[in-house]
Amino acid sequence: MKKILSGFLFNCFLIGSLNAQIIFVAPNGNDNNNGSKDKPFATLQKARDQIRKWKKNNELTKEGVTVMIRGGNYQTNSAFVLTKEDAGTAESPIVYRAYNQEVPHFIGGNTIATKDWKPLNSNALERIHPKVKANQLVELDVVSVGLVNTKSFAPKNQFTTDWFIVDLLANNKRQPVAQYPNIGQNIRGKNDAGWITCNGSKAPNAFFYGGFGHPEDKDTVNELDIDGTNRSDRWNKALESGHELWLKGLWRTPWEPITMKVESINKEDNSIKFYEAPPQGMGSKYSAAATGEKPQWRVGSGKEGYYALNLLEEIDQPGEWALDVKDQKIYYYPPAPIQQLSIMINDRKTPIFQFTDVHHVRLEGVQMEGGLGNGVSLTNCYATSVAGCVIRNIGGTGVYVNGGDSITVQSNDLSETGGWGIELKNIGNRYTLTSGHLLVDNNHIHHIGILAFKEAIILDNCVGVTVSHNLIHDTPKGSIRTNDINNCLFEYNEIHNIALKEGDTGVFYSYGGWSTYGNIFRYNFSHHTNRANGFYSDDGDSGDFYAKNIVHDCLSGVMFGGGHDDIADNNLLVLSKKQSIDDRGKNRNYRLGTKYETNLTKFKLDESPWKEYAAQLKTDFSLSSNLWSDALNPDLHPEYPNGCRMKNNVAVASGKFNVAKLGQVINEGNVSISTIPEAQFFNYDEMDLRSNNPQILEKFPELNRVFPQIGLVKDVFRTRIPTRKETGGLVNRTSGDVDSEDKMVDGVAPSKKGN
Repeated sequence: MKKILSGFLFNCFLIGSLNAQIIFVAPNGNDNNNGSKDKPFATLQKARDQIRKWKKNNELTKEGVTVMIRGGNYQTNSAFVLTKEDAGTAESPIVYRAYNQEVPHFIGGNTIATKDWKPLNSNALERIHPKVKANQLVELDVVSVGLVNTKSFAPKNQFTTDWFIVDLLANNKRQPVAQYPNIGQNIRGKNDAGWITCNGSKAPNAFFYGGFGHPEDKDTVNELDIDGTNRSDRWNKALESGHELWLKGLWRTPWEPITMKVESINKEDNSIKFYEAPPQGMGSKYSAAATGEKPQWRVGSGKEGYYALNLLEEIDQPGEWALDVKDQKIYYYPPAPIQQLSIMINDRKTPIFQFTDVHHVRLEGVQMEGGLGNGVSLTNCYATSVAGCVIRNIGGTGVYVNGGDSITVQSNDLSETGGWGIELKNIGNRYTLTSGHLLVDNNHIHHIGILAFKEAIILDNCVGVTVSHNLIHDTPKGSIRTNDINNCLFEYNEIHNIALKEGDTGVFYSYGGWSTYGNIFRYNFSHHTNRANGFYSDDGDSGDFYAKNIVHDCLSGVMFGGGHDDIADNNLLVLSKKQSIDDRGKNRNYRLGTKYETNLTKFKLDESPWKEYAAQLKTDFSLSSNLWSDALNPDLHPEYPNGCRMKNNVAVASGKFNVAKLGQVINEGNVSISTIPEAQFFNYDEMDLRSNNPQILEKFPELNRVFPQIGLVKDVFRTRIPTRKETGGLVNRTSGDVDSEDKMVDGVAPSKKGN
């Protein structure tokens, strides 16, 4: 197994051949030029076409081609597309590179002229927030400027992790969509900032916002109207005049909030009704059942958070805006006189760079922003890299990779993405356990998932991916999520301040059932993540190996959720409320005859390579179970967390090691240290968790050597490393008081379907 994991750590080319053919591109160039330094082309498309011409005429040198991109702004109206015919070779790579430390800046958004912004129309004047003056707002006719994604806020009545409309930026800074409560506003000093709470459920598709409900917390304060601006009346008037109202809320669970379209507001009983019920009905799944109707809705805890978004009536702060699909107007409260702002609206859904079926191509050192699509999309590429790039203000994912082999995503800065920072899909082959040889290394990923709550990095259906030396912070959900992966390596990553918008997640969150073996998590450092678990193998995810990591200030340092053969050895856990192996599978039906069995047996376990894989895993990770034969043996109760262990870990100022009473599990050699001072950390205030404590060093002897190597490192592309203070990594940005799925284990009996 160790050979499988280390075999694909390859080095990408960082410096092109001195004898490569050179093409220059510059903002002041002309596509009728010859592409020399003195007479550069104006577009990458022309440079690409020149390379195609050389290939056709057999005029390429054996050293390949380097396209030197001069600094300045490049307005793009479509994706820069490379296909199979644009590939290089191992000896003759095709490189698109920023020239001599200059900054080429590719812009995918629509520039909006000052003259296109007008004073508010008479109907809009009647709808503005009582605390706003009419002359503080302006409007834009979206039809007149040719915007496309404005016809509806969403194509359906509810959605989760999506975003469908335009996105507005001023002076390269994303402007917030109007919402109530405002971002950071804490109503009554007791809610999560930016949220108000329901007052109990009325029906599968309706809830009380005022005093007529009966939530379990018995708190029925009307937070909607608490500020005296007659909000419910104003919202109701907007609805009655044909304008849309959307609420984003944690109606059922504390993760993946659902944005839903409001049908009506009932002023007589202070309730709000949606066009459709959220999946499985209204009300926290942890509250009591209210009725036998289907879907089975719940009474509601009274802590279900929600907020309104994209409504003219709620524009009350500089920078806020809303798209009114009825009026076909954007209403905006500019933070400065509109003449002083450079306005860009993201509307195009294609990527800025789109590579398909190419190989031996490199993109290096460019900046890109704008558009609703991805920054860079790589589909079925080979030996291709994206390195040293700055990707920001993207509506979609920063770097998207689907399929392919031997791809490197290295030393990029990704921020202010609407969706994921990096998305990896279908890398390698799980049926044949063939590695995809993909490396995600030394990237700084922060403030992502702005439009649709998503993780910094997601791996889906992958084999043979290494994620190393990345710095991740300020995410709405977890940091790194995995779905159905094998033989992936996660090491030397630093993560802080995640789960800022929702709970029930992990710094490393793993999902996929009984087949997800061979994944190693080592030498990672997470801190100030007090709304998330550290390492969370959820819903039966199995075969994860967590060794010699440092986990600081989280819910559970380790949480094994009913899977098999999950291992936590020699980790340092600080300020963790607990660490546990639970047997939730008994109540949640993780049994034979369910998806857990079918999703494992589809891999033909009695044949190569899965047959040999079981023996190799057992040896490499010192497993106590016989893997597939044990997992499929009804006498051994595969719904139990068989083969899981927590061994030789150190918990500092933390809760107990809790181990399930059911199943064959191991809990031994763990050490608890009562206080932070006893841990003898080098500099706890600065998060230097090297230690002089002999108990810690006995369990984790290489801690003091490994710790300084964690996180970003200097390389050809990254010449400076930000300090933890600069990235806000010395304090928490949330409270830890948030509902989580752990309640399903800790005293709340779930239904057989986990509803």
